[in-house]
Amino acid sequence: MTGVYIRKIEVKGLWNVCDLSWELSPEVNVLAGSNGSGKSTVLRCLSDMFTLGTISAGHRCRMQSIEVEFTDGTAVSSERPFDPSVYNVSVISTFDTTLQESEAIYKLSDGTVATYLDWELYKLQNRYLSYQLEMGKRVIAALQAGRSAGEIQALTERKTQYFDIIDALLESTGKQVNRENDTLQFKTRYGTTIQPYQLSSGEKQILIILTNVLVQGGRDFIMIMDEPEISLHFDWQRRLIEDVRSLNPNLQLILATHSPAVVMNGWTDRVAEISELVRPIDRNKG
Repeated sequence: MTGVYIRKIEVKGLWNVCDLSWELSPEVNVLAGSNGSGKSTVLRCLSDMFTLGTISAGHRCRMQSIEVEFTDGTAVSSERPFDPSVYNVSVISTFDTTLQESEAIYKLSDGTVATYLDWELYKLQNRYLSYQLEMGKRVIAALQAGRSAGEIQALTERKTQYFDIIDALLESTGKQVNRENDTLQFKTRYGTTIQPYQLSSGEKQILIILTNVLVQGGRDFIMIMDEPEISLHFDWQRRLIEDVRSLNPNLQLILATHSPAVVMNGWTDRVAEISELVRPIDRNKG
């Protein structure tokens, strides 16, 4: 892996009682700990950094500051607001709370967007369509250039793998991706077609995760997830990391979890217990 990834996360004044230092792998990083240990707080503040460029007002009471160091030697800090759009980071929300009808999000849709997961799917539909169109252009260009069948197949290999993974996950419910459509749709065992918004919370969640990975097209990027096991079937939890990394081995995965299933397929050595990363604040320093 040759891209720029997060090397270290430093938190000052977590709950005003301790500091945290977490050194990361460029591949998979799992933050674990009991409920109330602060792991979700750390992940949510990290997510704030790459969506807002600083810590949100609601999280400022939970820590003094957070600094993120990258493998190229640069760093960003919540004390110095920055433009997060320059970093290729995907923050995955896993909480399927209901939207208020007065929210602007509702007005942007046709009424099918009722929850935050629906809103994430709504946004992803455009990115997925753009990805499909780009892949189509590449295939046409390859055909016009007289490329071999093997070279053309290689262009669509990742998309085929994405379809295969989703179909395997949804097999027990009799659903399949409609591979003939440029937008995300699903065929049921009864011959009907359904939209992503009609899936269960767990199905929406895994679709959001995998589609975010797909549309990166194999580029280096960072994915942050807080408790992705929420609503996911046990078997889906068990294969989550493997599925994500098989679609794009160039991503750095950072997640918080308290589900053993997420790491049981060979990822236990990537688990960092938050209790081992924190130290009491030195009140006498300075």
